[in-house]
Amino acid sequence: MLELQHQPISEGVIAMTEAEICESVLGHRSGYVKGLGFGPKPASASKFGQTSSQREVELEKKLSETQVLMEAQQKQLDTQHEWIEHLETLLEQRDQQHQQQFEEILRHLRSSQGSL
Repeated sequence: MLELQHQPISEGVIAMTEAEICESVLGHRSGYVKGLGFGPKPASASKFGQTSSQREVELEKKLSETQVLMEAQQKQLDTQHEWIEHLETLLEQRDQQHQQQFEEILRHLRSSQGSL
C-alpha cells in the first residue's frame, strides 16, 4: 500500500485515493463498514457477552418497571388533584362565611347608626 501511495504520478493521470489503494491491495469485501472505509468491523453483540434476545429481555423488564412507576406516580398525582379540589372548596366556603359575616356586621352598624 505504501508503494502505491508514494509512486510518482505521471502528468494527466489522476492519483488514487486511499480507499482505491486499499481496495486494490486488499480486494473488495462485503464486510467492510460503509462510511468507515477499510478499518476493522465493529464488534458484534455476542462479543460483549449479550445476545440480542438477552438485551430485549432486559429492556422489557426496564419498560415494565417504568410503567409500574408511572402508574404509581399517576395515582399519587390524582390524589393530590383531589386534595387540591377539596381545599379549594373549603376556601370558597370560608370566603362565603366571611362575606356573610361582613354583611351582617355592616347591617348591624347601619341599624345602630340609624337609631342614633
